[in-house]
Amino acid sequence: MRTFGEEIELTVDSGAAKTLCPQSVAANVPTSPGKKFKEGVHDTCAGGKRIPNWGEKRCLMSTEERGRLHGLTLQAAEVNRPLLSVSRCVDGGNRIAFDQESSYIEDKLTGERTTLQRKGGLYTMKSWVRAKTDEDIASGFPRQGGAK
Repeated sequence: MRTFGEEIELTVDSGAAKTLCPQSVAANVPTSPGKKFKEGVHDTCAGGKRIPNWGEKRCLMSTEERGRLHGLTLQAAEVNRPLLSVSRCVDGGNRIAFDQESSYIEDKLTGERTTLQRKGGLYTMKSWVRAKTDEDIASGFPRQGGAK
């Protein structure tokens, strides 16, 4: 599949309530004040530290396996690396399998799978992102399935 935009590697995180990224990730995507930012919401990291929500980055995403683009909303926050929320993926109609032989995210409606790589003790997903354009929005591009 042809890739586009900035390559990012998301760490699949079963403890993350939201899909998060450092402000510097997806540099070509503007950060807009989303609902959480407007409400003054702070996130809490694993150590219990409160971190501010700086807004959201509404992206288009592609992976090596999937033949179509998907929406992805990243919450910009003070984190060390991009984190993909397992619960958001599952809520969006996906199944996630972690296994020694094959790990993946599967769209339960279409059966499409995105392979996860294991690096040390972490599972990651390589993707490419770019900002949604007015043309994408006008064409009725589908909203993200769950990786929010």
